[in-house]
Amino acid sequence: MRIRASLAAASALLAGSSALAAAQSAGPYDMIYELRGRDAVPLRADMNEGAAVTGELPADASGIILRWCRSEIPFGSWQFGSDRDRLKLLDARWCEVSHQGTIGNVPGSAIQPE
Repeated sequence: MRIRASLAAASALLAGSSALAAAQSAGPYDMIYELRGRDAVPLRADMNEGAAVTGELPADASGIILRWCRSEIPFGSWQFGSDRDRLKLLDARWCEVSHQGTIGNVPGSAIQPE
């Protein structure tokens, strides 16, 4: 019985560390971003300026993983659009991002593809 409990605990620990690693590192299909400006950007709990601040993207942040945006960006507009078109698409949205294991929401106007 103790062996089963130990195995279950070890399995839970490994699953937790795998989830943390997944939040911290980019997968093969993740889009990587950097900040557009020179200032730090607050990470918010929800997709609006009035939401609580839960963290911060530092002024030199790069390697920001875009998780999703609201409203969804149309694939064709992104895939076949120019860099300028892509920035306009981001400007009109809020996006959930991950940076060094911290997840939060930022205005799309704060980020750009690396």
